Amino acid sequence: MSALKIAFTSCARYKPGQPQTAWSDIAAADPDYLLLLGDQIYMDFGLWPFSSEYQGKPKKYSVEQFAAIMRRKYALQWSEPHFSRLMAQMRARNGFFGVWDDHDFGWNNAYGHDQTLSADVHLAEKRDTARGLFHEFMDCATQPPEIFGFHDTTLARIIFLDNRYHATPLAVENPELMGRRQMDYLAAHLQHDRHYTLICGGLTLMHSAENWSRYTAEFARFKQLIAGVERLLYLGGDIHKNAFTGPAADGRPPCYEIISSGLCVNYLGLPFEFDRRRNWTLLELDASQVRIDQH
Repeated sequence: MSALKIAFTSCARYKPGQPQTAWSDIAAADPDYLLLLGDQIYMDFGLWPFSSEYQGKPKKYSVEQFAAIMRRKYALQWSEPHFSRLMAQMRARNGFFGVWDDHDFGWNNAYGHDQTLSADVHLAEKRDTARGLFHEFMDCATQPPEIFGFHDTTLARIIFLDNRYHATPLAVENPELMGRRQMDYLAAHLQHDRHYTLICGGLTLMHSAENWSRYTAEFARFKQLIAGVERLLYLGGDIHKNAFTGPAADGRPPCYEIISSGLCVNYLGLPFEFDRRRNWTLLELDASQVRIDQH
């Protein structure tokens, strides 16, 4: 059984005059797969008054503005030369997949079923616009129109989760991040004949203020579902840094969690370049071991 190389990262913010050379570093590693785990573009970034696209501003856009701005941001990122070359390389080997997170779904901490928002936000229309553009540009979904799905490699089943479209805020009664249908989908697809299971999401299990473990009922079910599943890794993004956590006795987290975030974005979300990230991770899997190389 031949070895498998999987590169993954998240959080890329296009800025004119700032070449995203880290994509070429990934290309040089010659991975079999590239997984993008959210925030491929940034509809909002930073805080007012430091940013003209401050967090939450897309709520104020008309549906037409939202669609035009999101399309332009995708087009700019997809035409970035280093990214474009890597994409061509990965698509030629059918090795490109991904999910989304809040900034390429709508705005910071956006939830697809947020009933606390006023009608003039036009959440449903913006949510569906974002999903349509994700499929158009990413072109990697395994069961459109949904973002979640799976892909089997020679060594691993890779399961992709959507932690935005079906999500509710924590403040509502019985909050959900994935939703019942997606959790049932996860349960059904944990059974397979591949050597490894990789579960990919835009959010982390445990890191930062916004993570899956805060959705306590759903997270408890997740822990039950993966109990006894051998050689399982969770891959996530979101936090603008790399991280690695092993499984804990108290189930926090219940499995290995590997985070790779901040391929080309500032860590603090400010309009200064002193903290610009170049983070990505390469997994090398064979039948006997997993090697993790975080950059």
